[in-house]
Order: sequence, then structure tokens, then C-alpha cells
Amino acid sequence: MRDSLWVRQILQGNRAAGERLVSENYPRLYRLLRYLTADPDIAEDLTQQTFIKAWQALPGYKGEARLVTWLHRIAYHEYTHWLRARRNEAPLDAAAEIADARALQGLQTVYLARALAQLSDELRDTFLLFYVQELSVSEVAAVLDLPPGTIKSRLFTARQRLRELLQESSDPAAAQASIPAPVL
Repeated sequence: MRDSLWVRQILQGNRAAGERLVSENYPRLYRLLRYLTADPDIAEDLTQQTFIKAWQALPGYKGEARLVTWLHRIAYHEYTHWLRARRNEAPLDAAAEIADARALQGLQTVYLARALAQLSDELRDTFLLFYVQELSVSEVAAVLDLPPGTIKSRLFTARQRLRELLQESSDPAAAQASIPAPVL
């Protein structure tokens, strides 16, 4: 109910409610798009585009999902739109690494980022939405428009594949990098 009230306030012209919507959700959406695109400038553009689309679609918000889930879904759709356009222009080799090394903390994170880059888009995106964005299985399912069982399966496969990739690494520290335990 809190989300519906919040949306109603925004639609009635409450500027503070609108500013709060952006300030509370911008960092999370930017972080997701930063991971997905591996480019801070593109992530910034897509995050802004997400809020433009959300603002335009706000009158149609039905409250069937939490507002944060709804915003993640819009952000993910903006990302997939950008990805399709980019595939027509150039290869995605640059998206295989996180560009800003300052965002990485510790050697284990570097190895985990490299392993994540080797996952399929579907597995990586599901993993990031669940573990980095901390969305529930049902929220990830809503964002990706998939059944919860598919999300659980993808999370299992992603964790298993990440373990394999980290163990294959020649550096002993990589093998010790922790894969989050399932929280289903």
C-alpha cells in the first residue's frame, strides 16, 4: 500500500515524493546497469532513461509488484533495448569486464567479476538481480518476465558454473572466492 500512496502523491504533483522516488532508487538502478553495461556513462544514461520511462508510465502503475521491482523491470528493459542496438553496431567484448577497477574490492572480487563475465547473459543477469540488487526470486521473475522456477534453476546453474570457473583459475585466491549461498 505504501507504494500506491507514494505513486498517488507523485501523480497529484507532490514534488518531494517524486524527488524521493528518484533519490531512493537511483543508486540501486545505476549499480545494476553499471554491472550490466560495464560502462559508467552508459549506465548513467540508461538510469536516466529508466526514470523518464517510469515517469511516463507512472499513471499506469497498478501496484501488482513493488515499486522497486517495477523500476527494475523498466531498467532491465532499457538495458536489453540498448544491448540489441549495440549488437547491431559492435561486438560486446568490452562488456566482459567491469571498466572501473576502483569499484572492485579485493582480489576475490576481481576473480568473481571475471567469472561472471564468462556466464551467459541470462545467468549473469539473474545472478546480479538476485545477489547484487537483492531482489527476491519472485521479484527477479517479475523483472525478467519468467516463472520463479526458472529463476531458481538459473541461480543454481550460475552458482555451480561460477564455482567451476573459480576452481579452474590458476590462482589459489580465486578458488577461495566465495559464491553466495542460496537464499531461496
